[in-house]
Amino acid sequence: MNMNQLTSLHHAINQMKNDTYSFSDHRMYQQLTLKCATIKQMLVGLILCLSCIQTTLAQTDWIESNRPKDNIEGNFSCAAAWPICGNSSQDYNFLLNKDTICDQSKALYYSFHFDDAVTNAIQIALSADSANYEWYGPFTANNLELCLQINSYSANYTTGTFSATSPLSLSSTSEGIYILKIKNLPCKGSIRINTEKTKLTCSEKLPCQECVTSFSPTPGKYIVSAWVKEKVNNYTTTTYQNSFLEISFNGTNGSQNLYPSGQIIDGWQRIEQSIQIPANATGINIALKTTAHEAFFDDIRFFPVDGSMMSYVYDPLSLRLMAELDERNYATLYEYDEEGKLIRVKKETEKGIMTIQENRDNNSKQ
Repeated sequence: MNMNQLTSLHHAINQMKNDTYSFSDHRMYQQLTLKCATIKQMLVGLILCLSCIQTTLAQTDWIESNRPKDNIEGNFSCAAAWPICGNSSQDYNFLLNKDTICDQSKALYYSFHFDDAVTNAIQIALSADSANYEWYGPFTANNLELCLQINSYSANYTTGTFSATSPLSLSSTSEGIYILKIKNLPCKGSIRINTEKTKLTCSEKLPCQECVTSFSPTPGKYIVSAWVKEKVNNYTTTTYQNSFLEISFNGTNGSQNLYPSGQIIDGWQRIEQSIQIPANATGINIALKTTAHEAFFDDIRFFPVDGSMMSYVYDPLSLRLMAELDERNYATLYEYDEEGKLIRVKKETEKGIMTIQENRDNNSKQ
């Protein structure tokens, strides 16, 4: 399997279109994603823990660019910033609970790679009302450090306000990568982006200096494990029948589909089956598929059948342990108070999520 386009231990993001991948957040973790992180190797095989991979049945093209999907978990973080390749538009909807509650905490992120300094490089227009923006850059590399600097406000940036009647115009000061964050948007509307296309560098393959270059397990028997969540309105569903992993091998015929089974836990159902890599296989293809609805895939593992593994999720800023996944791919979740003290430990089980430890400091402060 050629992994040049992936991957991460838990937080990586790229756009999924056809055979490319889109990674979101850990299913039980806060909305935090990183471009690329290292992949752990255990025993004789490399174990992949990819974070929440979202796939959809169909995607709509932008004019001259890739269009973010509307009303789903999309470009809401720096790591999920949509690369702009030309004139583009995006519809968005932050309304929740049957249009009665508006989640205005969300922001939209876009990335631009300019070849040179360009005056009035982009123009941003809103369909209604006003919003705030933050313009970061230039950065020399699109890697892990970029989003860490932006999320901690340690990168250079400019900020301001624009509106439907007063569009935003921004310039690039030199060659490099720029990130645009738009926040405090009205609950529903659209954004139009006009760019100087001739000065843009755009590729579906985002550069990554921190990814391993290949995944080459030897022939033999392996365990493939993952979690899947279908975006359905039927709350009586007891199993997901539309989403699955498809495993196929170059140099051989046929493929194997891996479906979820067992209890649905907090909306997620586990996939876990064994596969056999043939001796004459020259490559592995792992496809994330759904025949109906939107589907999210998380915590994908691929490891030898006689091995075991555990994996960990850390907050990249505080370095606190946020989740620990055991040998069966069930998560133990750690919650902290504002002072960083551990207050609660929860455990995923076949019967649901259980609180197994809770600490309370009842000492009043003087």
